[in-house]
Amino acid sequence: MKRDAIDKFAGEWAKEWPELDVSHLQTVGRIWRISEHLRRRFEVWLQPLGLNWETFDVIVSLRRSGAPYRMRPTELSEACLLTSGAMTNRLDRVERAGLIVRRPAPDDRRSVQVELTSNGITLADQVIQPHFAAARQLLECLDGKQQQTLAHLLRDVLTTLEPADGEAAGSDRMAKVSTSVPAKSGKGQAASKRTTAGKRARRPT
Repeated sequence: MKRDAIDKFAGEWAKEWPELDVSHLQTVGRIWRISEHLRRRFEVWLQPLGLNWETFDVIVSLRRSGAPYRMRPTELSEACLLTSGAMTNRLDRVERAGLIVRRPAPDDRRSVQVELTSNGITLADQVIQPHFAAARQLLECLDGKQQQTLAHLLRDVLTTLEPADGEAAGSDRMAKVSTSVPAKSGKGQAASKRTTAGKRARRPT
């Protein structure tokens, strides 16, 4: 059986802290690392088209919405999983590239809507099919049935974080989990102090 980075991390934890439950690394850790690898690969094949992931995410979200390819910034924030502040900064960059324009909303002149320009539509149509084809190639290590099974399992995980109605319930659920985790003792307390004193790692391993 092939071994990956997660196997290495789990082995290191088993040696360093044998009683620590790291079973989540088998799934959560791999999802996180796969996500990072996908983002890097996306950037590589988008670059020749003059795009990065951030710009691509905005224009394909608008293209997917259907004519007239227009959304409110809050809708885009939800689609791209960004805060309103981060969304504003991203839209500024994409607008400077001439791919979107912000217009007053017809039903409320105090709010705005984001709309693809003709250049944005052309570029989105140019990049979507090659992007999808490249992404599909990354799953060629799995047969059709395995891909379908994986898709169903990941849907089960995602729907616990992101309900179908689009409301962000993940943060509320995580808050409840964090308040229910029992306090560490012994080695766990020492490790917790070391973590607090040092720089916190970004990854879940």
